[in-house]
Amino acid sequence: MFLVFGSFIGSQCYPHVESSDSEIEEPSAESEIESSDSSDSDDDMEDINSEHEPEFTCYVDAFGRKNYLPKCDDKQKPHTNQHFATLKDAYKFYWAHGRICGFDVRKSTEKSDRKGNFKAKYIQCNRGGSPYQNRSKLLDENGVEGTHRRRKTTSRRCNCRALIIMKPAGPKGFVIMSFIEEHNHPLATGDAKMFLRCYRNLSVANQDFIMDCSRANIGATRSHALAKELHGSYGDIGATVTDFKNFSRDVKVRIGDHDAKMILAKFKLKKETSNNTFYYDYKVDKNGHLTGLFWMDAIGQANFDVFGDIVSFDPTFRTNRYNMVFLPFTGVDNHWKTVTFAAGLFAKENYKNFKWLLLTFKKAMGHIPPCVITDQCLAIKKALDK
Repeated sequence: MFLVFGSFIGSQCYPHVESSDSEIEEPSAESEIESSDSSDSDDDMEDINSEHEPEFTCYVDAFGRKNYLPKCDDKQKPHTNQHFATLKDAYKFYWAHGRICGFDVRKSTEKSDRKGNFKAKYIQCNRGGSPYQNRSKLLDENGVEGTHRRRKTTSRRCNCRALIIMKPAGPKGFVIMSFIEEHNHPLATGDAKMFLRCYRNLSVANQDFIMDCSRANIGATRSHALAKELHGSYGDIGATVTDFKNFSRDVKVRIGDHDAKMILAKFKLKKETSNNTFYYDYKVDKNGHLTGLFWMDAIGQANFDVFGDIVSFDPTFRTNRYNMVFLPFTGVDNHWKTVTFAAGLFAKENYKNFKWLLLTFKKAMGHIPPCVITDQCLAIKKALDK
């Protein structure tokens, strides 16, 4: 037993109210003229309203609880005694149903008998389950359970009962034993569907775009804003800014401890493909960690041959992540513009590192410049004297 509401707008239910006969008035001539003039605008409003029609029905059951029944074609809706070859096929079907109706789907409980044989698999709405079961527990100094800390998420579970229950069906594969269609929460409609996980898919083109922006020192947030301008709208991107951030994070995690090997492999390939006009050298400690890196290209060497009478280097720059010292070798051309000859990275500002860097610079360029401008660092002065 339930009461059906007449219409649904947004996330609230509104009852349908009929007017009495006494409230009905005869249309006047002026109103008829106005109605004829505004017929086109009425048609346009009908088209707009048709685009925002509710995609589900809201009703209240006998216990006073609101339930939301999605509108979907019968061919795209699960039903009991429906067979699937594998559980993966059943999940894909229910996932496609949720994508149309405006809710996410996740795999849930799996039951088996005492012998470990499979009995049933639950595939439910993503908002099913208790909102408190995933709260992490905090322990005080004595190891006693204290207050709960709630994980910050945009989607909360609300004990939604919508699900399908799969059980084995012998040679036929698996069959839907039970199907609950009603939800206890509003479903996503219109532009709100773009935030569902089933709608968010980071394409290969977007992944390449994030990598290209990263090489240009553009972060994930700005990359997402640029992608919006290229695609036309946020809905056309197919992914949110969080997806962009997660992909950038996963790339960094995948690189992990192999970052030094990657940069050395890149320098090696560049040297081989540039007919040895690119020069680089490096050193490592006893644990194999990269402690010094020097590189120079053909343009830097050409600038040094012409404007290398005076060289300036100042080790005041540091990298953010590795805390390594960045030391560029620079000079000035005939137009009083700064030109770069070479660059280096090293772990500590000490005499050994400065000596190694200067000897490597001499080996790459062929000679030491007659004049060197630097700061009042005793380690640099000692390295220059040697």
